[in-house]
Amino acid sequence: MSTADKRAGFHARVFPALAEPALRRYLGGQVASVLGSWTQNVTLNLLVYHLSGSAAILALLNFLLYGPQLIVAPLAGSRIRSTNAKRVTLCVLTSSLLLTSSLFTLSILGVLGVQLILAHALAIGICSAVETPARQVLLLTSLRDIRLTSNAVAMNTMVYNVGRRVGPTIAGFVYPTLGPTTSFVIYAVALCFMATCVRSINAASEARPSRSDSGLRDAVGYVMSDGFSARYLPILACIGLFAGSYQTLVPLLADHAFHDAARFTGVFFACAGAGSLCAAILLSSAFGPRASVRFIAWAPWTAVLALAVLAGTTRIFASVPAFYALGFSLTFAATSTNATIQRQCPEHVRGGLVGMYGKAYNGTMPFGYLLVGTASEALGVRDTFGAMAFVLAAGILSITALHQFRKQRSGAQ
Repeated sequence: MSTADKRAGFHARVFPALAEPALRRYLGGQVASVLGSWTQNVTLNLLVYHLSGSAAILALLNFLLYGPQLIVAPLAGSRIRSTNAKRVTLCVLTSSLLLTSSLFTLSILGVLGVQLILAHALAIGICSAVETPARQVLLLTSLRDIRLTSNAVAMNTMVYNVGRRVGPTIAGFVYPTLGPTTSFVIYAVALCFMATCVRSINAASEARPSRSDSGLRDAVGYVMSDGFSARYLPILACIGLFAGSYQTLVPLLADHAFHDAARFTGVFFACAGAGSLCAAILLSSAFGPRASVRFIAWAPWTAVLALAVLAGTTRIFASVPAFYALGFSLTFAATSTNATIQRQCPEHVRGGLVGMYGKAYNGTMPFGYLLVGTASEALGVRDTFGAMAFVLAAGILSITALHQFRKQRSGAQ
């Protein structure tokens, strides 16, 4: 057997989606883009915290960075099709490059204050909210084998978490040693590379019926009629609101408990990213679909446990595995939900469903940032982690009980 055949056999057995040339090109650009994005966003968090020293301002920053997912993502997603996904993605990459260049210029001039950072954060958040459904539609419509949808979604998550793992670590090193301008340069280079990769992808170009006027309405109707979506999208919203919002507390925990915000912010984000990466590797492998079915119900409870540990521990050696478990559980729950929904849904509602997924997970996080930022000033960092664990557990129990009630009622009828 030749080396090429052995490689192909390995891909088919372990990571089937890597047999797709378009996917390999897409993922190469995606890992660079996400790495640069996390480097820039963590740098903005550190910069705002050092300029203001305020948890509330830090929460506002993250609200602006991710808040547009709640409204913009589903609206944009309902209008994105395989025929325009590539064009939209390239437009958003260009806009992101202009924003990063602006941050770089203002930083060089020494006039980059909190207000200007917040204004840029809002624009970055809007671009990201449009880009999320555009990228996923582009990724899936470029596949030659539609049976690889689940693996492709999980692979996309895996490379996202490569960037999530490495990006904060780079920011934690670059910010105190080379300054924020270097982070902006890293992201600009990454955006250019991603744009080159996107241009090389031959997306589907055949005409499809235009349903942009009813895409979002159709997606909502599909979610209401599908038992899996109706259960796990609300649970995912609770996870995004009360667990994904942990990011706001990381610089505060690193500063107040471990007395080195720059160093331990990078360490904790890297630990969470390592957990996310492991979950994504598992789900993108040939074992992913079975693991998703068997363990998706347990992932939210793992997040509850991790938050409870962070609330009670005062030791670095306990915090590190807690952040790892938190990252693993969030990625497992989010990726399993996304992959299952996209595998089952009809093509004409896919863009709207990607937007609704972004609304349920990424869109709720900004409100969580505001909640935990405000709560941490009143309760302290550790008590806020404890409150997050309690409320998340209550939300999961309530949604599960409501789902069972509706299921029994529907069966009785």
